[in-house]
Amino acid sequence: MKPLHLYVTLAASNHIAMNGSRMTVMLFAASLGVSPALIGLLAALFGLVSAFIAVQVGRWIDRTGPRRPVMLASFMVTLAAIIAGVWHEIPALFITAPLIGTFNSMYQMTTHQTVGRYGRPEDRPANFTTHSLVISAATFLGPLLAGLAIDNLGYSNAFFVMAAFGFAPMVVVWTGLLEFPPVPVRKSEQATPVSGWALLKNKELRRAYTAAASNNAIWSIWGFLLPLYGHSIGLSATAIGTLAASLAGGTVLIRTVTIALVRRFKPWPLIVFSQILIGLGFFGMPLSQIYSVLAVLAFMMGIGLGLSGPMSTTVMYDASPPDKVGEVIGLRMTMANLAQTLVPLLSGAVGATLGVAPVFWAVGALLCAQVWSNRGELRAQRT
Repeated sequence: MKPLHLYVTLAASNHIAMNGSRMTVMLFAASLGVSPALIGLLAALFGLVSAFIAVQVGRWIDRTGPRRPVMLASFMVTLAAIIAGVWHEIPALFITAPLIGTFNSMYQMTTHQTVGRYGRPEDRPANFTTHSLVISAATFLGPLLAGLAIDNLGYSNAFFVMAAFGFAPMVVVWTGLLEFPPVPVRKSEQATPVSGWALLKNKELRRAYTAAASNNAIWSIWGFLLPLYGHSIGLSATAIGTLAASLAGGTVLIRTVTIALVRRFKPWPLIVFSQILIGLGFFGMPLSQIYSVLAVLAFMMGIGLGLSGPMSTTVMYDASPPDKVGEVIGLRMTMANLAQTLVPLLSGAVGATLGVAPVFWAVGALLCAQVWSNRGELRAQRT
């Protein structure tokens, strides 16, 4: 197996642990009759810590390379899932949620930097598409396996199943089976003079950053809203997991043809088109309780998210200074995790009084605003 393929497989294992654990946390809390506001607080904790430390973590990844961040993140995700499985009470969830969210973010930042370094710069769209395709499969499997484990084994054992997936990357890296790409060595005079948010003064990087951060935030928001809405209309854990898997199925489908689309179109038109699909899905989801309709909408949103993921990552990576890639990724994670933190808190408060529909529509409206601001990019077809 090529190093890139082994690396993205391990990243997928971590992603299964994250997505499965997050849904298990949400459903376990809901099964105990916890209020939507408190569930919103739990969901917010997945992104709270990372929102404040992502830039510093990105700088550390730039300095140290990928091995140590992958090892640490894998260990902590595993430990967090075990805590929830052993200490099977609500307080444990308030420990598990921030641990898994923080260290999964560290793993994601390391992955986006590392995948871009395998091969040549012109290989990046294909590399990120390969990574996104495998992550799509993980996004499909995580909630599905979690739902099946909950219904057949119980919540505690579902957490242990997720812990096993979180542990796999640490074992492979520890045994030296994975070959990481070389870390570029840059002289001090080649260092980019600005850092932090000042990097976003570059217009192209700022636009790319906004698209990539929005894509990350949407995944987090969807991961919170789906269990809450599904539980509110009486769906079983398996049915909710299957809806999540429908979205993941859409991402897998589109990513099998993404490389062909890139040959025909530039990344930006594809990003704008994907935002249209996602926005329509968010507007339509709370208008129906018919399972087949919800599955179609989830699948359509999956196509949008699956297309925007590798394209937004590619334009952001290409626009970043070579010695600041990890830091830029950290900036993106900061914004994504702020959204992941604030939206559940606001959504929980709104959901407790008005239901989750206004939250779906608000996200859809924000996506429509992005489409409008980037509408000129639809004409940027590759010749």
